[in-house]
Amino acid sequence: MLISGCFRISGDSWYQGPPPRPAAMEEYYKATSAYGNFRTEIVQDTDLYTLKHITIESYAGPIVIDYFEGREKTDHLVLVFPVLGGKNFIEKHIAKYLVESGFDAAIVNRSNEFKDPKMFDQLEEIFRLNVIRDRLALDFFETELGKKRFGTFGISRGAINVALTAGIDKRLKYNVLVLGGTDLVHLFKDSNQARIEKYIQSVRDEKGFTEEQFFTALQRQLRTDPKNTAQYMDGKNTLLILGIFDRTVPFTYGLKLRDQIGRPDTIFLMADHYVGLLYTQTVSVVPPSKDKGGLFPFPYVEEEAVQFYDRSFNNSWSWSILPYRIIQEPVNLIAEAAAEVGSLFEWMFGGACKVTPREESVEYWVKAVDGMNGDEANDASVATVRLSQDKKL
Repeated sequence: MLISGCFRISGDSWYQGPPPRPAAMEEYYKATSAYGNFRTEIVQDTDLYTLKHITIESYAGPIVIDYFEGREKTDHLVLVFPVLGGKNFIEKHIAKYLVESGFDAAIVNRSNEFKDPKMFDQLEEIFRLNVIRDRLALDFFETELGKKRFGTFGISRGAINVALTAGIDKRLKYNVLVLGGTDLVHLFKDSNQARIEKYIQSVRDEKGFTEEQFFTALQRQLRTDPKNTAQYMDGKNTLLILGIFDRTVPFTYGLKLRDQIGRPDTIFLMADHYVGLLYTQTVSVVPPSKDKGGLFPFPYVEEEAVQFYDRSFNNSWSWSILPYRIIQEPVNLIAEAAAEVGSLFEWMFGGACKVTPREESVEYWVKAVDGMNGDEANDASVATVRLSQDKKL
């Protein structure tokens, strides 16, 4: 069991750090040219921060950023990854909470083209270009604003995006993932989210696929998946928060992500995917408010994230988190024990707890680059995705 690495005590007792990132993976997600012109608009100016709307031109499509800049100049920045394309209500709350706690934050917005069934054949290119735009945004913050140290925060699909970009780009060192998972094809099969089921049916109607044909086609094209990237994140610099009763991003896929990252510090919430929001103060229930904090719920996830970034960036610790941890710790201990038993059974009966050998991983990305370089249709695919993004912008 110890040799397999699949059944371990929580934390990094046997964790030696992530493997080196394959050069071919870097090539696959490398920007072929630098970002272009950019424009900045001040949206809001408060006593604690300035909210700026930044639009950057790039060959991979427009990069649209909401930047929450604190009053005190710092060299660190937290990228808050969106749940879905849209108004980013949750992400803006998190970014605002972070900047008011002393951490500059930025949301690299996503468009909605991935939800269009007609774009199914370009799904991998959409995901790949999302990662490239994230990396160009990092280039921008380094060059134009002097940022040197980076972290991430993501909830749900945002956490999946963190596992992608942070796995690929070593600059994203300190990462918080909430209600995320891995192995997207099987996650799609097992999720109970109505929007995923509706998307699958829409693609099947568009393509004339059976359900089996849909998943076969998705498996064939989808390379940008946490199962191929998360292992390159540093588990010692990661905080993972999972919902025990989550069926939207099923809990088992969160545990698989946990194994792939290297058993990082993990918090287990007694919640499903949506009740998990009650561990944040995205919306104050008592008293009811969308804009101001209240008595309930407590901003537990936000406080754990702030504590994590404070320790990571400033090497400091705050006693304010202690009451939350006293309440949460019994749940963590019980869930940890149950997760270890499940891990043991997976190991004994040939479950999914499997680490891809480095040689296989390197070869996987070499084939990806060879396919990309040898595919003349790739330029047309990029152009199709960019056209879709330009129209939506």
